[in-house]
Amino acid sequence: MKATKRIKSINTSMVLYDLWQNGETSRVEIARRLGLNKSTITHIINEFIEFKLVTEGSEGQASPQGGRKPVYLSLNRNFGSVLGIELRPDTYTALCVDLEGQIRYEKSEEISASGENLSETLLRIIEELREEQNKIGLPLLGIGVGLSGVINPEQGIVKYSMSLGIYEDYNFQREIASRFDIPVFIENDANCCSWGELTFHRTEYLKNFLFVLVEFRHLEGGEGQLRKSAVGLGIVIDGKIHYGREFSAGEFSSVFREPDSPGQFHTDTDKGFRIEEEPEVLNRFIVELSKNISLLVNAFNISQVFFGGDIEKYQDQVQSLLGEEIQRNWPYPNSVECEVRFSSQREKSVAYGAAGMMLDRLFSHPELIIEE
Repeated sequence: MKATKRIKSINTSMVLYDLWQNGETSRVEIARRLGLNKSTITHIINEFIEFKLVTEGSEGQASPQGGRKPVYLSLNRNFGSVLGIELRPDTYTALCVDLEGQIRYEKSEEISASGENLSETLLRIIEELREEQNKIGLPLLGIGVGLSGVINPEQGIVKYSMSLGIYEDYNFQREIASRFDIPVFIENDANCCSWGELTFHRTEYLKNFLFVLVEFRHLEGGEGQLRKSAVGLGIVIDGKIHYGREFSAGEFSSVFREPDSPGQFHTDTDKGFRIEEEPEVLNRFIVELSKNISLLVNAFNISQVFFGGDIEKYQDQVQSLLGEEIQRNWPYPNSVECEVRFSSQREKSVAYGAAGMMLDRLFSHPELIIEE
């Protein structure tokens, strides 16, 4: 009995994920892709339709051999929504998206967050956002939260977050997630961005890519307003987020950085972090970043590099300099084929990716959506 129930759960998960992955499709096409018999597919789809998670649309053309015309199926994008939140020390950004990733509302607000008040701050933000979300009339199915640091998303533990001043384990699962009647997950900010690309470009079947999240954080210094760079990497290998040992993959420090450098780059020693104020410093920063990224691109045969965050304002410069460094780093005469792309969400990349992560979890685990 348990084995039968387990098989049904696996099949249900496969069918739901296939529907989400491929968009409008038919029972016949799902059965062909998954290698399941038509009666199994029909039974599962009928349950989805009864639950109003899936809708039936127009009829397609019959096959040359005749028979019934296929009826096309689609996810009901209005079945529910998810929230994606990026938490920074001084601000947060939140997005509510439907099941197809369409943004239904967004919000950004100044805050003062640190390890000392993290629980209180996050609980307040989530409660306020849930009130806003109620106004759009879509049930809230889950919440994804992204922040900077070394994070174990499986256990919901923040190991470290320098920006928030967290240097010992913070149990997000116990302090935050367990207080809600819907799933709430946490992830590293750059990994969230990678989830966004995997989720919202899922029909491209992206396999091996880097997401480079670059933010310029505002600091007060002797010369007035300064901008300190913060870089994190999301690494995707064979279509999956690579976490590495202790979930620290993607933590970045330039190979040119000196031991006494105040930041992640050798460039940080130049002129007090005045990256955006002085074109020469900005150019040196992008060159140094590009040299580091080119090493990874060529060593791991990466197909795409995505950029997100504040660096997107300098797309032409980044694309040109990174392209040059990738070729310079490559020892052979042929050209390296690596596509340089930029997130469409800019400063909302982390929040949008956190929502994408939440959607992927929902469609990978139907029990989070469908009540027994």
